[in-house]
Amino acid sequence: MRTVWVLLVAVFAISPVDASHLSEAEVVAMEEACQSLRAEKLAPEKAAVYQDCMATGKSSEPECESQASAYGEIRTGAIRTLGKYYDLPECEEAYRAREHFKINPGR
Repeated sequence: MRTVWVLLVAVFAISPVDASHLSEAEVVAMEEACQSLRAEKLAPEKAAVYQDCMATGKSSEPECESQASAYGEIRTGAIRTLGKYYDLPECEEAYRAREHFKINPGR
């Protein structure tokens, strides 16, 4: 399955995104590939956040789990923070493809 994502991402990385030839399912696949790569890169960082939290002894295990799971994700509120690794080429391509569909629905 990973090979399919890598192949799909490679095709889009070589050429600029002209999403007019993509189906909704292909755009969703691009977005899923982006999220998969983000999760892969974030996993060791989230683990470190959890370990650091537990080492301080100031927070409970559920609180540390919550902090770790939120690490690197989009945060909303008074100050909106974009999650980490959305600048990966695969994520940028998926974003541009999604924007094409918003501007040109049904194409």
